[in-house]
Amino acid sequence: MRKENLLKVFILFINLIVAIRLFDIGILKHEYYKNESNSILNNYVYGASAPRGRILDAKGRVLVDNKGIKVLSFKKNNKSDIKFLCESLAEILDLKSISLTDTDKKKYYYFLHKKDIDSILDKNILEKYRMKQIDEVELEEYKFTFIKDEDLKNINEKECYLYKQMISGYSFSEKTIKTDITEEELVKINALNSSDLTVTLKWIRNYNYDTVLNQIFGSIGAIEEDDVNDYLSKGYSLDDTVGVSFLEKFYEEYLTGEKAVYQVINGNLELVEPEKRGLDLVLGIDINTQLEIENALKKERKNAKKYPSSKYYNGSYVVVSDPNNGLLRAIAGYDVNNNYSSDVVGTFTKSFTVGSVVKGASQSVAFINGAINKDKKILDSCVKLKNMPSKCSWTKLGLIDDIDAIAQSSNYYQFINAIKVSGQTYSYNMNFKPTMDDFSKYRSVFNSYGLGSLSGIDLYEEKYGIVGSRISGDLLLNYVIGQYDTYTPLMLSSYINTLANDGVRNKIRIVDYAIDGEGNRVELNDPQELNEVGISKDDLKRVQAGFRKVIASGTASSYVDNSINAAGKTGTSETFYNGIPTTSRNFIMYAPYDNPLYSLVIVSPNLAYSNSTNNYKYPINSRLSREISNILFEK
Repeated sequence: MRKENLLKVFILFINLIVAIRLFDIGILKHEYYKNESNSILNNYVYGASAPRGRILDAKGRVLVDNKGIKVLSFKKNNKSDIKFLCESLAEILDLKSISLTDTDKKKYYYFLHKKDIDSILDKNILEKYRMKQIDEVELEEYKFTFIKDEDLKNINEKECYLYKQMISGYSFSEKTIKTDITEEELVKINALNSSDLTVTLKWIRNYNYDTVLNQIFGSIGAIEEDDVNDYLSKGYSLDDTVGVSFLEKFYEEYLTGEKAVYQVINGNLELVEPEKRGLDLVLGIDINTQLEIENALKKERKNAKKYPSSKYYNGSYVVVSDPNNGLLRAIAGYDVNNNYSSDVVGTFTKSFTVGSVVKGASQSVAFINGAINKDKKILDSCVKLKNMPSKCSWTKLGLIDDIDAIAQSSNYYQFINAIKVSGQTYSYNMNFKPTMDDFSKYRSVFNSYGLGSLSGIDLYEEKYGIVGSRISGDLLLNYVIGQYDTYTPLMLSSYINTLANDGVRNKIRIVDYAIDGEGNRVELNDPQELNEVGISKDDLKRVQAGFRKVIASGTASSYVDNSINAAGKTGTSETFYNGIPTTSRNFIMYAPYDNPLYSLVIVSPNLAYSNSTNNYKYPINSRLSREISNILFEK
């Protein structure tokens, strides 16, 4: 009976293995095995590569294109004459930037003089190697002791470099010897009539504009180890080139081209299907507008760095988008300390303490929780909690209502609201102890605006900001004026878009649509609504009115030309740079107020620090805001 049970178990186990294998072949790796089957049964072969789809701006200008280059490869076989190939190719190829170590030279010298050196080796050392008492590296080092420095002086460095390329990696795998082979070199290589050498056409990326956008277009390369099974299941080959970062990776399935298909007939290749370029991606960005904004940012960041107080200022970030659908219209960032290089990636990977720009979200929390009486004005003042210094607005603002509180950026108004939202009434020197639930009331609404939530941008690399874990009365008051959690510039863009879009939050996106080979539009990213903020339309209009008044007569009255009819919010935050107290400046806006076409975010971290010589805060945000809004509205 036991044997019968064991047999049944064994049969079930075999059936399970067969089922898993069939699932792997028929479902997971269907495309891969279909291609392999065609290759074997019909004697089909595929071209080496196919051109990827291009990346175009909103007006159809080509930003990223393909460039075909000829690549020389070497694949060893048992009859390969490596010495002959090294000597011949050294005469043919124009090799630049050759980099060789002494070890590389010794390896080539040993290759050339192997018989002579091997004839004088100590047999005891060779026996130790045979008995595995020393390894291959130790044996090689021993052989190298017979090579003198004088011997290396006459080494032909081009031959040595070629030898290095040919022996790298696995012995019989294909090695790239040189990319971008010229026509003259190709003719001479063909004349060698060597079966070890092949020249294939490979497609690489060509960038037509000098723009910070090149950083987020991404790069292409070999399939990464963790992704091998996924790509094989989709019909890719192990040696295929794929997108490995940013847009190239996110839109790989659209950008990848289809290789040419050939059939082998009587030893000759006949074209069955020509190669097809992948789909072209069309951005929401007009490259001319983008470059104008980049130039404005370059100019103003240099002006800001002229002042001693800007010692810790490393650059600013700008995001322009369409509030109606989240489509990016421009995005830029620079790293001053790194030779003013592009840091556009910082717009969605670096987070900052942003200050009072969050007060629209804070006011929304107060409205949702019934903490605001729209018919009542209060006298702006200070809040004094037990064992804490007084916390005040930036100046005495007098009698204010909810709209004035935003327009004049009252801290006191938000402090009083936060205490009310927590179910308490303010009294001087009170012991204010909010709960984590009180913090959550704020964070949930902030998240629904996009503050603290990923924007959904069509890139895999986006990062969260820092969420404070400690709770106290003082920290909640800091939170409501943007002095606790941190947010990326892209989160601020999502936030101002949501406010401008009447409380509806859409994904931020770079790519608008795609175009196929026949010029047909292919929809990729229809505006995708993420959520709505749970605030009444009437209350939201009060928040929007506050933002409008900020530009019309409040803290940002000089930031935008009056004719543009914008709404926005300034924010100053007290920050630190490596422990040094600094001041950061931030600004968000949308325009026109009654029919939003653009939103703008400017983040300038660590703009100034207090010192005995100069603590001047260069008005980079107001200057950039005016310049960029004029560019957008062609003023």
